[in-house]
Amino acid sequence: MKIKQYTVNSKGLKEIHHFLAENHKKGGDHFDEEMLRAWAQDAEFQLGEGNPASIEIRSWDSVSGHTENMTISAEGLDCEEIEIEE
Repeated sequence: MKIKQYTVNSKGLKEIHHFLAENHKKGGDHFDEEMLRAWAQDAEFQLGEGNPASIEIRSWDSVSGHTENMTISAEGLDCEEIEIEE
């Protein structure tokens, strides 16, 4: 049986960075590559649960004071088919 495994690619990391720069109180310069990868892992986890590749900034960390959500575009994701044994 084959399953699809999605990972956030460099375009997706740029999307996350832009979202954080616009919406997070700490701004985009605060987030380094390792931190962006951690946000990407959250999106990948959501995909594994059958949800869209999304992340959220909690209300107390957002510029708006509201929870902010973002879904990574299809172009921001790579897909690999993996063969698994049943």
